Amino acid sequence: MSGKGVIEHNRRTYIAENVDPERTHLSIEYCYTPIEQAYHELFDEALAAYNAKQKRKDRCIENYYKKICDGDQEKPFYEVIFQIGNKDDMSAASENGNLARAILDKFMRSFQERNPHLHVFSAHLHMDEATPHLHIDFIPFTTGSKRGLSTRVSLKQALADQGITGEGRSMTERAVWVQKEKEALAEIMLEHGIEWEQKGEHREHLSVLEYKREQRTQELAELEQTIERVQQQQVSIKAVEEIEAKPLPLSSKVALEREDYQALATAAQKFVVQEKQEGKLKKLLKEAKKTIAELKSTIADLKAQLAAATKELSEYKSVRERLHTAELEQENNNLRSKLSSYETIIDHNNLWSYFSRYREKTHKRDDAR
Repeated sequence: MSGKGVIEHNRRTYIAENVDPERTHLSIEYCYTPIEQAYHELFDEALAAYNAKQKRKDRCIENYYKKICDGDQEKPFYEVIFQIGNKDDMSAASENGNLARAILDKFMRSFQERNPHLHVFSAHLHMDEATPHLHIDFIPFTTGSKRGLSTRVSLKQALADQGITGEGRSMTERAVWVQKEKEALAEIMLEHGIEWEQKGEHREHLSVLEYKREQRTQELAELEQTIERVQQQQVSIKAVEEIEAKPLPLSSKVALEREDYQALATAAQKFVVQEKQEGKLKKLLKEAKKTIAELKSTIADLKAQLAAATKELSEYKSVRERLHTAELEQENNNLRSKLSSYETIIDHNNLWSYFSRYREKTHKRDDAR
């Protein structure tokens, strides 16, 4: 999940209706710095350098945080919320809730290391609502910028600095980054014996590869169309052959009509340009076909691995169920053996008068069996 970010709620400055105050002491505050102070720590040095370069006073920036808040290009900060399961399978008051707390805690403690260009100024793990969940509030920044402040706010560039690139409108930099963070959380979950059940809200890793393949296929089609257009525009050999050269008197040279000369010169230039362009396009076409083949191979491998894993999981569940049944049967046999021993002792000591009601129930149960 992602949210607009209400820091006062995260810090429990006020208690909402869905919060259990008796469990608030179980929550964790990892860090908190007032956002304006965080902006001063991050950008004051770059802001001073920027203002020193300005020859006109009206171009100086007095308050960078206010400038970002008043602008519409960047948000002053972002919040992401991570949660495992729901109130039915990971209730905060249950043993599973404590397990979720341990997993989210480990995930949070490695978050900043994975994301050096996302400055976390507020982070809280809540255990006083229905399900344990983690609020992370951060300011995305990039350094070494040649436009504006050398260190400035930019989510797109901050993720790019971390090696995150988008794959079009449906797979933006932010979407790719969120997927990677989910995968990092899923790895920690596996360490604690919990498997990520992906319910189709977002593309899985395999779907991302298929998406890339679709993109490459589209690019391939566009390249083929471009080559076709270039070939259609190629020089007409027949038109060039029809140009007639007239010999000049008392000379080995020939003369051309000005119009024919210009047509021939233009044709020669087009031919050279088209040869180069067609060569580049054919090279791109070859690379695109190679990429598509590799993606098809990778997807086929992943599908095979997925099928094998699914089969293995099914076999594991079947074996586990059989083992569980065998254990119950063994326990039942042990209890029957003990019961038989007790009945023998009662019979040997003529004590059935004290257990008459029990004996009737035993006979009925034996008859039912």
